[in-house]
Amino acid sequence: MASSSTPSPFPDLPISGISFPHSPITAAAFAYTKQHTTEAIYNHCVRSAYWALILAKKLAPLAAMEPDLEAVVLACVLHDMGWSFNKELLSSYKRFEIDGADLARKFVEGYKAAGAEGGESWGKERVQRVWDSIALHTMNSIAPFGSAEVATAHLGIMADFSGPKFPANPWDDPTKFATPSPAGAVITVDEFREVLRAFPYAGFGAEYAGEIFCGLCREKPVATFDNFVGDFGREYGLDGKGGGKEEYLEMWTRANSPGKLTGNFTYLKGLLEE
Repeated sequence: MASSSTPSPFPDLPISGISFPHSPITAAAFAYTKQHTTEAIYNHCVRSAYWALILAKKLAPLAAMEPDLEAVVLACVLHDMGWSFNKELLSSYKRFEIDGADLARKFVEGYKAAGAEGGESWGKERVQRVWDSIALHTMNSIAPFGSAEVATAHLGIMADFSGPKFPANPWDDPTKFATPSPAGAVITVDEFREVLRAFPYAGFGAEYAGEIFCGLCREKPVATFDNFVGDFGREYGLDGKGGGKEEYLEMWTRANSPGKLTGNFTYLKGLLEE
C-alpha cells in the first residue's frame, strides 16, 4: 500500500486553483483502478475527482454541505471499477454501479486491515458514504439531492460528460436544461483543457461508452432492464451494431411489463377473499 513518502499521481492544477487532497489511500486506490481498468476508464475516474473538487469550491450549495473531500475523491477514483476488464471481480447479475461500490468497500476494508497509513480513519460509516456515492452515481434524479458526498461525487462524474456546458444550477427543474447554461458558467474552457491535459481521454467517448453499455446488455442483461444502460441495448443491440436488438427488446419488455405489479396486487387481494 502507498505511504506518505510515495509521490502523488495527482498534480495540483494552478489554472483551476485545485490543490489536490493528497493521501496514501487515494494513491493506492488509483493504482488499484489502473491495475483493473483501461487508461480511458481510469483517466475518466480521476478527471471526475478533479471536477468534483472544482464544483465543491464553485457551487455554494455544495460548499455549504461540507463534503468529506477525501471520501469524494476515493469514490470518484473507484467509481467505474464495475467496468473492469477483470471479469473475475464482477458479479453476473448486479448493476455495474453496485459492482463498483462493492469493490470499493472491499478495497478500503483491505487497506485498513493491512494496517496501511491512514486506514484507521475509515470506519464503517465513512466507508458507507463511499459505497453510497458509487452506487448512486448515475442516478440523476436522486444523487444531487443526497448526502454531501453522494451529491459531490455524482456531479463531478457527470461533469466529465458536460465539461464547460455543466449547468449553472444542477438542482434545478431538469426541463429547464433544454435551454442550457452558457458555456463556462461553472467550468471554464481553460479549466477543462487543464484537466484534460493532465488526464487525457485516451479513447474515452461516446463510441467507447456505447461498447461498454452494449456489452453489459449482452453479458448480464438482467442488470440493465431497470436503468439507462438498457436504452443502449434497445437502440444499438447487443453488439452495438443492431445485432440482437430484437432479442434484447423482447427481454426488456418482459422485465418491465406493468402486468407484474398489477398481477401481484390481484394475487394479494385474492388472499383476503379466501
